[in-house]
Amino acid sequence: MKFYKYIIFFLILISGKSKSQNYNDFSFILNEKSINKIFTAIGEISGKNEFSVLLVKGHYTWTIVNPKINLRPDSSDFTCDAKVIVGPFDYSTQVLGNVKIDYSNKTNLISIKITKAIFELYTVILGKKIHIKDIHLEDYFKDPFVFEGPKSLNTEMSFTMPDSTQKKIYVAPTQCVMKVLKHAIVTSCEISASDKPFVKPLKLMPPIQNGDKPKDSAIKP
Repeated sequence: MKFYKYIIFFLILISGKSKSQNYNDFSFILNEKSINKIFTAIGEISGKNEFSVLLVKGHYTWTIVNPKINLRPDSSDFTCDAKVIVGPFDYSTQVLGNVKIDYSNKTNLISIKITKAIFELYTVILGKKIHIKDIHLEDYFKDPFVFEGPKSLNTEMSFTMPDSTQKKIYVAPTQCVMKVLKHAIVTSCEISASDKPFVKPLKLMPPIQNGDKPKDSAIKP
């Protein structure tokens, strides 16, 4: 299932210097709780289809419960529970997936993508576990979650000069670096100040892609 990109602006200005960051003028913090609100907005994620194994035919249904992005310094991940019904047989299983996080100075976008999240679909026949297929949840999250970064913050202020004229000063972020901490993504930046307006970079947005849903997918808002 192709999801629309969610571009949300969360900004917290932190003063002071941090030894763990290269740029110290201010920091943009995107916390884990804010990211996971997207799953609530998406609603129920489920799939259903027919199966045939060992001359046994039927239908299966699976539903994702408690999906969550977990931010960590070493490796962030995606977790959820999958509730599965295969004919008269049902079970629940935990899913652990991989997550890739990127920030681009050029586009000023923070990208969070689920790259791998697999669980097994199976049934039990005559007391024996029979594998049907693997469900790849990354196929249902083909588009990353995208957040606007700190470089969109631009400030201008006026100063009264000794001759009583007004002079405008423009302040804008320059280079930024991103670091993933426990439960948060921190993008630290340096700022530049000038008496002339900064040229706003052209915001590049990827083209809208037309894609078919995976055959056994369903989204219920």
